[in-house]
Amino acid sequence: MTLIDVATDRGHEAHHVNWLGLGGNTDWALMRRIVDENFTFVTNNAADFRRLYAREELHAGLLIIVPQVSPERQRALFATTLEELAGEELVPVGRHHQRIVG
Repeated sequence: MTLIDVATDRGHEAHHVNWLGLGGNTDWALMRRIVDENFTFVTNNAADFRRLYAREELHAGLLIIVPQVSPERQRALFATTLEELAGEELVPVGRHHQRIVG
């Protein structure tokens, strides 16, 4: 099971950048596609994508997966996050929509 499976099993459309032919693209090139197509992006690259998202006026969301845990734990945390956010409407806070799941 992959993170893609976790998302699709819960009714979300999900793609891997490699499946979209975007593997090897720069982060900023990925960011353009993410914003243009209104994707919520799931990554473990917190440092780069926090900086890129901070430049956006409005976006569909960023979910950072903890890279220091096993893939099994990542899937479990992702599933819990999706269940926690299910049916919620996020509210603008400043320039961004935010919800912190702890």
